[in-house]
Amino acid sequence: MNIQLAGYNTDIQNGGNTPETLSASYARISRDPRPINVLRKEAAAEVEKARESNRCIIFEYGHGSVAEHAVFNFDILDVSRLAAEELQSFRLASFTEKSQRYIRIGEDLVVPPELDGDAEGNFREGASELFQIYNRIYDGLRSSGLNKEVAKEDARYVLPLATSCQMGMTVNARELELMVRRLSCHPFAEVRMIAARLLELAMEAAPSLFLFLEPTAMDMFAHSMSPVESRSAESVILVDCDDDSKVGSLLIQWNSGKSLESAGKAWSELDVQSREELFADALSGLGIHDTLPRIWEFFRAEFQLVISATAFAQLKRHRICSRLVSVYDPLLGVTVPSSISDAGLKQDFMQGMRTGEITAGTLGELYPYMLTNAHRRRVVLSMNGRELYHYSRLREDVHAQWDIRDIAHRMLSVLKEKAPLTFMLTGGKSEVSDLFS
Repeated sequence: MNIQLAGYNTDIQNGGNTPETLSASYARISRDPRPINVLRKEAAAEVEKARESNRCIIFEYGHGSVAEHAVFNFDILDVSRLAAEELQSFRLASFTEKSQRYIRIGEDLVVPPELDGDAEGNFREGASELFQIYNRIYDGLRSSGLNKEVAKEDARYVLPLATSCQMGMTVNARELELMVRRLSCHPFAEVRMIAARLLELAMEAAPSLFLFLEPTAMDMFAHSMSPVESRSAESVILVDCDDDSKVGSLLIQWNSGKSLESAGKAWSELDVQSREELFADALSGLGIHDTLPRIWEFFRAEFQLVISATAFAQLKRHRICSRLVSVYDPLLGVTVPSSISDAGLKQDFMQGMRTGEITAGTLGELYPYMLTNAHRRRVVLSMNGRELYHYSRLREDVHAQWDIRDIAHRMLSVLKEKAPLTFMLTGGKSEVSDLFS
């Protein structure tokens, strides 16, 4: 593991080497009538006073939003893909991660710190076999005629979740405090070590912004992963969703000023053509890169998905949603890329799955480290209509990874049946670009 503090925001006009003076000066805006630039200059000249102000305002008065003015950039290297998922579960942070889709992977392995002796040797042996199978499948896919990009994209399904990765992370102090507190009680030592290192680096730069670091019962509950039933399930199930009346009634309310009750009654009295015109008018100015009007946020859809770790790596980037995930579990099966079957490589691939599962069975609670990108988890997902459009634009696009593209297409196909007007312009950028030219 290698984590470095790459940077943080400072007051470039008044100097200083900490973001604390910015948070302190901005906090004073609500109570001090002087201009902001004067407040910043004063805070930069008296760093210890600024720190005391932060402690008072954030922790005694409870105005935690002040800490959001301090922003940190971290280089995070040599952590497992499994641990990376824990970091990236936090909504209010930004991540850019090394992609196994675009980069050929070597034997880049993270060994859980809990392992030593024979246990570590068995772990390394199992992982080494998976890396060898990855190389054989990659070479086999290339020999079958696939280009390098597709071969890398599909060979990676056999890689273990212990494969190392790197990422850049940007996060504000308030979210970082939550991140550190929550991850410090994670069951895996690797994750706890990440939390400790992040806190060590942040405290050197801005000690006044971190106080509530003792894990609570809610932090511990966050790590209680849902188990799975001992049977497979349909990979995309619509559990519940609104229909066109949700957005339609709100459009009428917005246009007319009616109460929501009156708008709902007016919607029920519209004929089919009038309803279509209502939605068409609302979306007439929509561009290919535009977000939908906020009215679409009131539409909700809930799905149950069973998806591979590869597909989840794409899904996890959509953080404006509610998501509950189960453990990765062989009981849910594996996703086999069609290219591997077509190239006659499925037997080698399934040998990799068996190797991963046999090794995982010796690891106790650490077993997910030796499952693969092909193994699945169950996700209960709730998204609003606005985010579903964004999800559709990215994940139904021809450039999207095929696994998540298939899932997104199945999700949106069901929604178009349930609410055809609400989702009349969904589709990947490549698919719908002609509509906006």
